[in-house]
Amino acid sequence: MTLNRNHFIAPRERDALISLTTILYIEENNLLPPDQLEESRKSLQALFLRTSGEETMLRKLIAVLRATRNIHHAFTNISGTLGGVSKCVHTIEERVLALRAQLQQSPVSAEANEDFVGPFLSFSQAFIHKIGEFSRGLAAFLMTREQESRAQSIYQIAQESRERLRQRLAGDLGQGEGEVEKKIKVELTSAFNFTEAEANLKTTTRNARNAEQDSENRLQTIQAMCQTAMNPSARDRTAVIKPEDDIFVRFTNALPRHPGVFALKEVFLHLFKLYQHAHGMLRLDYEKLKQALKTMLENNDAYFQAKDEDRDLRLKREKLQKIEGLIPFLENAVRLAKSEEMDTYHKFSRDLSATISDRRAPWNHIVEDLLRAKVQAEAEISTRL
Repeated sequence: MTLNRNHFIAPRERDALISLTTILYIEENNLLPPDQLEESRKSLQALFLRTSGEETMLRKLIAVLRATRNIHHAFTNISGTLGGVSKCVHTIEERVLALRAQLQQSPVSAEANEDFVGPFLSFSQAFIHKIGEFSRGLAAFLMTREQESRAQSIYQIAQESRERLRQRLAGDLGQGEGEVEKKIKVELTSAFNFTEAEANLKTTTRNARNAEQDSENRLQTIQAMCQTAMNPSARDRTAVIKPEDDIFVRFTNALPRHPGVFALKEVFLHLFKLYQHAHGMLRLDYEKLKQALKTMLENNDAYFQAKDEDRDLRLKREKLQKIEGLIPFLENAVRLAKSEEMDTYHKFSRDLSATISDRRAPWNHIVEDLLRAKVQAEAEISTRL
C-alpha cells in the first residue's frame, strides 16, 4: 500500500500510517516480546495487502498493549539521560578513531594535512574533550541536585520539629516564670537549633546552581564550536569566527585543492553532521534532565526510594510508563482514523502530528519519540513497492 499524497486518504490507509507509527515506536522501545511484535508486523502486512480481518489493526494493538501493561512497573530513570549523553560521547570518539586509522593507512599530503586535516583532527579532539566535560558535568549536576534535595528534606524536618518544640514550650512549661523554668526553656531552644540544617541547604543549593551554570557554559562552548563546523550561510549572524578557526571553510577550500581530502569528503561531512547532531541532542538531554530534577525536588522521598530499587524493576516500570502513554494515544488515533471527513494525505498527516504533539495529552512524555516514529513510518510507507 503506497499512500498517494495528492488524493484523499482512505480509512484503511489511515489505519496503516497510525499502526506503523505505533509498531515502530514499540520496536524502538522494546515494549513487546519478539513473538507479539512479529504478530503485529504480520497483521500490518495483511492490512497493506487489504486482507485484514474483522478486527482492525489499531484495536489489536490496544488490546496487546493493555495486556502487556500488567506485567511492568512505573518509574522513570533519570540516569538514563546521563547514559544517553555518555553514549553520544563514545560514538563520536569511535568515529574519530576510525578516521585516524584510515588516515594512517592512506596518508594525505603534507599540504593537505596543514591546510585542513591536521586542524580538523585537533578540532575533533577538542570537541570530544568538551562533550566529555559536559557529560561529567551533568553527572555532577545530578549529584548536587540530589544533595540539595536531601538537605531540603532535612531542613523541612528541622522546621517542623522546631515548630512542635515551640508549641510545647508555649504550654505548661512555657507558662512558668521561675528561674528554673526560664533556664530549661533557654536550654531547650538552644539545643534544638536548626541553623546547621539551614546553612547546609543554602550551601547545597548554591552548589547545585553553580553546577547548572557550568553545564550551561559548557553547552554554549560546544555551540560556539559547532558554529565553526557548519556552512557559513547557516550560522548565527552574531557569531564572530576567526579565519584560522573556521574549520568548515577550511574544508570547502581544501576539497578542490587536495585529492586526498576530496576522497574522504563523505567521511568528513558525516563527522560535521555528527557534531551538529550531538549538540542538539545534548541540549535536549540537558533540558530533559532539568525537568526531571524538578520532579525529584517536589517528591524527593519517592525519587530516592525508586533509585534504590533493582534495575530490572526500574526498566519494567519505564516500559509501563511508555505503554500507559501509548494506549490513550491509540484510542484517540482510532477516532481520528474513523473520521467521516474526506481528508487529503497532507491534512491527515498534519492532524496526526497535532494529535501526537498535544502537550496536555496523557502521552505527552513520549511526544518526541512518537513524532520520530511517524516520520519513519511515512518514509517506509512512501517507498513501499
